[in-house]
Amino acid sequence: MLAFLAWGHLRPVARARARALLRLNPDYARWVSGVAPDQQDAIAFVRASTWADAIKHEPGYIDDGERPDGPDANANIGYEDRREHRYWHYVDVPFSPDGTPLPEIRTPNAATRIAQFRQILNDPAAAPRLKSYDLVWLLHLVGDIHQPLHAVSRFTRELPEGNLGGNRIRLCAPPCHQELHYF
Repeated sequence: MLAFLAWGHLRPVARARARALLRLNPDYARWVSGVAPDQQDAIAFVRASTWADAIKHEPGYIDDGERPDGPDANANIGYEDRREHRYWHYVDVPFSPDGTPLPEIRTPNAATRIAQFRQILNDPAAAPRLKSYDLVWLLHLVGDIHQPLHAVSRFTRELPEGNLGGNRIRLCAPPCHQELHYF
């Protein structure tokens, strides 16, 4: 929804720049397949905003976990990067209602990545394919960071490691697998 609203606010020059970058994404043809030519740019922009979640279900991508580890955790190499970077999708700012000790905010995270993607998109020397990769991630992360459970984790005596943005809060008894974050 945020991508749809953003598209409506882009000036013609920015739309043309986004259009050119999105056409470099390996999924572009699928995004616009069957879409009327006069709607392809807007539809591609909106569908691009879901790409970072879609790769979690595509073969060839590597689930590198929820905890960033090693130099590849913050790598920005473009579409050749086959890691899912699940930890890029959120900033779990810790809070505690009962005085439970709080950890440092882990990096990289959505906020640090947004800053880096913006920097690359504004760099005239950056390669277009890298800018394309950064644009689809930026579109996705701006949406993610506006979701409350992508921005906070509650730490309590019962959950001293945190609730992982609601992922450790069950809404029903087993065998039900519905968590607050999913809901």
